[in-house]
Amino acid sequence: MFPHISHFQIRNRGTVCGSVAHADPSAELPLALLLLGGQVVLRNRKGRRVLKPEDFFQGMLMTARALDEIVEEVRYPLAAAGHGYAFNEFAGRHGDFAIASVAAMTSKDSIRFAVGGVADRPRLVVLPRLEGSALDDAINDFAWELEARDDHHASAPFRRQLVRRLGRAVIEKAMS
Repeated sequence: MFPHISHFQIRNRGTVCGSVAHADPSAELPLALLLLGGQVVLRNRKGRRVLKPEDFFQGMLMTARALDEIVEEVRYPLAAAGHGYAFNEFAGRHGDFAIASVAAMTSKDSIRFAVGGVADRPRLVVLPRLEGSALDDAINDFAWELEARDDHHASAPFRRQLVRRLGRAVIEKAMS
């Protein structure tokens, strides 16, 4: 995933906590944090609190961080035995913001599928282990739930199609 993150200068000057704190819906690190079920540790003078990504990310560039808090730590879980992982994204050029990014983590029983760049924040769906048309239908349903909007980069139908195509491919890769 790291080779997909922005341009050389940003990869060498930016921070993981900074990317998560910024909460850009197209950013790769918040997407991975959500997919993997990580944690965000916030700190102020009174103490610390730990949030799940789905509670931390609240909208485009919006988080649950209070004005007197900083993101002190971001916790990504280690890879689990017996799980498969995959990531891909579509951007105008390498290093540009993703028009759509997708990531999958599979186990023998389930599929965790996350999408960035389409909704106002990274979004996750947990599915039973599906294949064939049942998987296509589940991905399509999720693509519609994201409520993609048109902007100057891409249309909503194009973004939904990217979720369907890239999503199917990363899920299959994670399953293999």
